[in-house]
Amino acid sequence: MKSRYYNLQYIKAIPIADYLHACGIEPAKRYKGYALYHAPYREDSNASLKVDFRRNLWHDYGTSQGGSIIDLVMKMRGCSAYEAMVHLAEGKSQILASSSFHREAHIEQIRVEQQPRNARRILSISEALPLHLQNYLREVRKIDLAVPNPYFRHVRYEVGGREYSAIGFANRAGGYELRDDKTFKGTIAPKDISVIAGEANNAPLCIFEGFMDFLSHLTMKGKETAPCLVLNSVSNLPRVIDYLHEKGIDAVRAFLDNDQAGRQALQGTQSSGIKVEDMSRHYSQHKDLNDYHIAQCKQEQKEQQRKPVIVKHKIR
Repeated sequence: MKSRYYNLQYIKAIPIADYLHACGIEPAKRYKGYALYHAPYREDSNASLKVDFRRNLWHDYGTSQGGSIIDLVMKMRGCSAYEAMVHLAEGKSQILASSSFHREAHIEQIRVEQQPRNARRILSISEALPLHLQNYLREVRKIDLAVPNPYFRHVRYEVGGREYSAIGFANRAGGYELRDDKTFKGTIAPKDISVIAGEANNAPLCIFEGFMDFLSHLTMKGKETAPCLVLNSVSNLPRVIDYLHEKGIDAVRAFLDNDQAGRQALQGTQSSGIKVEDMSRHYSQHKDLNDYHIAQCKQEQKEQQRKPVIVKHKIR
């Protein structure tokens, strides 16, 4: 069967409010620019689900989760991102067929043939990484795959008729940061920060520049210990500052790179009135946290190799 391609931007432009209305879900409270709903995928007596009409994003204050309409459909239907895209693009349910936004002309726009030739087009998104990407994370980046597994995905995509495979790290707007096992770094739009709720509510929020640093931190700690933000690019710093102010967070720990861009991001956060504990001092001789983590792992391996082998002789 021939693979089908879908325009991620068009799908994410489908109004979340229209989709919820088509599902028979109406807001509990309406405000200028947004509304509050009872989260349809869990027990929610407080109407904790905020839908921002201008940005077309949702956020669940009860679970600290959120994102695009694709993320919401994944939560509501218990499906993968690709299945959610198919659901939204092709209208397989009767609810979608009767909704205000699900019109034949609009669905024709969703087809990826409308995209520029150099656009990245998603083929599939799955949880299981192929062996070469597993080896890259484990052997090159020294990431413990058992610890950070919930945070990355295997993204297959196509550009100009050629197929590629990469590790995908989701952001809050439904886009993905991409890394392969060589030198490629890219993004499936939209570009945004990534928000990780964390397990320890009273722990200081940790900020990382890239998702490899975040995964390194999880590997070093052995488990998630604090809420985290990943910039995915220092250009996203204003979004981080807006998020911190919105949540009333006035103190963070910053695991940023030891370069000019990292220092400027640190200063920019401090200038916004946020108290910042600069964690880069712990790896000042390395370009970033992952580089430090790799060096530590190699040092431990050398020390293990230096240990004398003790041969036990049996008494006869």
